[in-house]
Amino acid sequence: MERNNFEEIDVREIFFLLLRKWYVVAACFIFVTVSTFLITSYYLTPIYRSEATLFLGKESGNVGGLSIGDIQLNNQLIADYRELLKSRTVAERVGEKLNVSPSKLLSNVDVRTVKDSRIFKISYEDSNPTLARDVVNELSNEIQELAADIIEVKNVMVVDEANMPNSPVKPNKKMNVAVAGLLGIVLGVGLILVLEFVDHTFKKPDEVERYLSLNVVGTIPKFKGGKRGKSKAKNRRELEKEHLKNLITINDPKAAATEAFRELRTNLHYINIDKEVKTMVVTSPSMGDGKSVTAANLAVTLAKSGKRVLIVDADLRKPKVHHYFGVKNNIGLTSILTDTKEDIKAKAIEKTEISNLDIITSGPVPPNPYEMLSSNKMQSFVEKVKGEYDIVIFDTPPVGQVTDAAILAGLADGTILVLACAGTRIDMAKRACKALEGVNANMIGAVLTKIDFRKTSYYGYSYSYQYD
Repeated sequence: MERNNFEEIDVREIFFLLLRKWYVVAACFIFVTVSTFLITSYYLTPIYRSEATLFLGKESGNVGGLSIGDIQLNNQLIADYRELLKSRTVAERVGEKLNVSPSKLLSNVDVRTVKDSRIFKISYEDSNPTLARDVVNELSNEIQELAADIIEVKNVMVVDEANMPNSPVKPNKKMNVAVAGLLGIVLGVGLILVLEFVDHTFKKPDEVERYLSLNVVGTIPKFKGGKRGKSKAKNRRELEKEHLKNLITINDPKAAATEAFRELRTNLHYINIDKEVKTMVVTSPSMGDGKSVTAANLAVTLAKSGKRVLIVDADLRKPKVHHYFGVKNNIGLTSILTDTKEDIKAKAIEKTEISNLDIITSGPVPPNPYEMLSSNKMQSFVEKVKGEYDIVIFDTPPVGQVTDAAILAGLADGTILVLACAGTRIDMAKRACKALEGVNANMIGAVLTKIDFRKTSYYGYSYSYQYD
């Protein structure tokens, strides 16, 4: 089933997504604000502004009060003075005196009037506060001279001369940092949403049903199992102890994950009402999805319900089942398929501490796993153990990477596809399903593992376990 172009947007899920990934927003906020503060403080050149206030009064020598005509004339003169101050002639004269280019002067000078008054202000911005003051004062002198020379009036008076500015007007640290903080938050939120959009992994059960058209028969929460990468441990007992942690159904019968495996067992029981499934393949699209842990714990749970269960490690490339149960891997499935002795199968079966549960490990890793699993002897073995046990579980390699699992899926009564929440790529899962469809495998359903219920908004309860 192809991905819909338009999907329902759950605002609640978005809220919980942002809530559980708050550290991304915090990191963006801190990075942007700190960067902006450092750039503003140490890299941007401070700009100073100096300003003078001028007044258009009554021309010296005239007596009497101002008439309406005088006031209207002064208002017009203010507009004339503004244009004169920003003229090229004035810029060249002032620039020559203070060694400032006319273009720079014109771009940094500003003349503004005070509304409903005869006051106007001249300001200039520059990185040199002394130069800013001198330019403004020189412009004040120029406009007084121009008023007398060009307009022939002497009514411009300086109210406040320009002083040396003490602090820069640009950059505004507080404003820059505040805006940067807001942008940092927006950036963090946007980054989370973009990463979520491009993350083509399964995150909830309904996505499995939507993309693969498979029923989700089990959802397994994270729990603390044996750490990956412990194969190089120097202490063999420590290594075995780490592997044994994966059997949560034995180590902690009251754990939430154990209860989830019981629910998986119950769901499988109801699925098998119409057609009995005695041989079951457990596989996954890729490595690290949790198929071996799922197969082992499912076998334990089924055995505890009174069924006679055999778990066979059919992963002849990277076997793990013997680690989880703490048994040796000297004789196993490869021995049965290659040895002609009649009693080899009996020797290969390992008894466990769990009543009704037997194990056949992989045995020595062969050079030709595909040929061994597709042999007639393998078919005979499947039929034989099928008659000896209530349920036989085959742990196989990832079907999305090698074809070994597809061979057994074609022989078994049913197949379970294990998917890791936020770990299994959707395209890999589709490829795995296509491979299983090619051998007419009976798909029982999918199991979604490694779910962190604490961070999942669509469940009403949470678990505190980790699944490694």
